[in-house]
Amino acid sequence: IGERLGAFGGGVLMSATLEPMDVLREVTGLDALAADGRPVVERVYGLDFPDENRASFAVKAPKFTYGNRGPPDEGNRVREAHARAMRQVAAGPGNVLVGMPSYAEADWAAGVLREAADVDKPVLLDESTDDDATEELKTEFFDGPAKVLVTSLRGTLTEGVDYRGDRLRAAVVCGVPIVNTASPRTRAVRTAYDRRFGEVSGSHPDGSPGASSSGEGFRTALLTPAVRKARQAVGRVVRGPEEVGVRVLLDERYATDSWDSVRDLLGPDREEFRPVGPEMLPFALERFRE
Repeated sequence: IGERLGAFGGGVLMSATLEPMDVLREVTGLDALAADGRPVVERVYGLDFPDENRASFAVKAPKFTYGNRGPPDEGNRVREAHARAMRQVAAGPGNVLVGMPSYAEADWAAGVLREAADVDKPVLLDESTDDDATEELKTEFFDGPAKVLVTSLRGTLTEGVDYRGDRLRAAVVCGVPIVNTASPRTRAVRTAYDRRFGEVSGSHPDGSPGASSSGEGFRTALLTPAVRKARQAVGRVVRGPEEVGVRVLLDERYATDSWDSVRDLLGPDREEFRPVGPEMLPFALERFRE
């Protein structure tokens, strides 16, 4: 990457989710370019839109992990808590985007919302399809009365899509969308990051060698990209100074400072995401909508 960037006279790498900057500079070759004498300058800008136009919540719902939530067809307290919160957000005015960790979970969420008596609007489901089908779904979502669009955070509808104006009034992300940690590729990437950014020792949970005692491989290779996808999804809301919207992150890891917290990965605007208990979410939403 650094060689490609170095071939240009200058350039701008711009996104709301480039953090952590030290890792970005390392893996993209910017540090190497700086060492060769190329000027590399960092600039960070806050969100200039009026604070009163947006409400951001990190809900202390049970962790929506693969082990906790169980199969989609088997209800438990974890799924019930997330389903309840999703319904509360989806029942609000305007278009609502729901981001799930996978397409299978998106299918489950769409079913929950379609059966909800308090969600009085069509529920669209994004599936793993071709570009034409995705464009048709996006057009259907934008046209006509308010709807709910449920998608995977690994799809294309949560990044790079312009939901300007009244196209989106709320976005809710369910869980931290970490990729399958058991795949050979993921384990190899994690080990590579362990060796570069952490002190390699011990073993992975399955007993294979190469885990870092500091956990930097898991954090850098898996957690950071996962939280970046969540931030991209909720970042579709409020794209201009006159727009109003709600951003909700559903999972206690976004809300607390526990050992497996990802709150510090939310970037400079982490303090905007006010931690609330699941029982207080409907009141917080109602207060903002008044």
